[in-house]
Amino acid sequence: MITWGCVGNSHDASLAVFNGYDLQWASLAREFSSVQNDAHLNPGLLTWAQASSGKPDQIIWYERPFLKTLRQWRAGQGWLGKENNIKQYFKHRGVDAPIKYTQHHHSHAAYAYYTQAHDNCAVICLDSIGEFETLTVWHGKNGELKKIYSQGYPHSLGLFYSAMTQRVGLQPQRDEYQIAQMADKGDAQRLTSCIQRDLLDYKFRKLFVTKENLHRGCRWWRPDLTTQQDRYDIAAATQFIFEHSVRTVSQWAFRETDAHHLALAGGGALNSRAVDKIRNDWESVWVPPNPGDPGSCVGAVLARNKNFINVDSKWYKAV
Repeated sequence: MITWGCVGNSHDASLAVFNGYDLQWASLAREFSSVQNDAHLNPGLLTWAQASSGKPDQIIWYERPFLKTLRQWRAGQGWLGKENNIKQYFKHRGVDAPIKYTQHHHSHAAYAYYTQAHDNCAVICLDSIGEFETLTVWHGKNGELKKIYSQGYPHSLGLFYSAMTQRVGLQPQRDEYQIAQMADKGDAQRLTSCIQRDLLDYKFRKLFVTKENLHRGCRWWRPDLTTQQDRYDIAAATQFIFEHSVRTVSQWAFRETDAHHLALAGGGALNSRAVDKIRNDWESVWVPPNPGDPGSCVGAVLARNKNFINVDSKWYKAV
C-alpha cells in the first residue's frame, strides 16, 4: 500500500511516501518550487511523488482540520472551514485518495520517537501551536506513545519566542533563528526580569504560562526600547528565558518517566542552543531532521504504523 504523509496549507509544506511500513523518501515542497517556506504541495512535488511510486492508496494529514478551524475562530481569525477543507485541497490538485487525520502534536511525537534508537524514551514536542496544544510531553515505551502532559493555547513558549522576534523588528515564523545570533550582542540580565514580570505568569502550576495572548505579537510592549542595543538585549533575554523554560520541561520529563533518553520535535527543537543546554541531563538527546512541521509528513504516518525507521538519508534535496 502506498501512503502519503502530508503537511500543507501552512508554512513549509512537505510530503513523505511510504510503501507499507517503509519510508521511501520525504521532501519539503520548496525543493520543487524554490519558494522559501512554500506553504503548499506544489505540482512539481506531487508529480514527482506519483511518478516515483504511483498514485497513493491513502493520505495521512498531519493535523485535524476541524480542531484547527475551531482554534482559529477562537483566536479571532474568523471561520476558516473552507480553507481547511483538505479533501477539496487535494481535489483541486488532482489527487483523489481516502484521507485520514492525525493530531498535530501526535505527528510531532511519533516523528521524534519512531526515528530514534531507544524503546524507552521521553519525548518533548514544543512549537507555537498545533490545533490547540502548544507543548506536550510523551513517554515512549514498548513501541507505544503515551501523552503525560499537555499545555494549550494561548500559553505557548513558541508564540512567546515568535512575539519577541516581531518585537525586535524581525518576521515571526521565519526569522526566529536570528534571535540567538542577536543574543550574543546583548545583556540578558538587563531585561529578563522585566519580561518575566510583564508577560509571564509563574503563579500557576504549569510549565509555561503567559499573561497575554501573544499570538499576534507584542509590538506594544515597552515602546521606549528603540535602540539597536535595546533590541540586542531583548533578544538575549528572550533566548535566556527560552533556554531556562526548555530546561524546566526537560527536568520535569526526566522526573516523570523512567527514561534516560530524550527526543524532541516541533519548531522549538530547532533552537540548538536550548537543546545543547539539556544534553548532559540525558544519556542521549535526539532531534530528527526537519523537526518542525515539515517532519510531521513522516510523523503522521508513523503515528499510525507505530514502527521504528531510519530517517537520516530519506530527505530529498534538490541539486
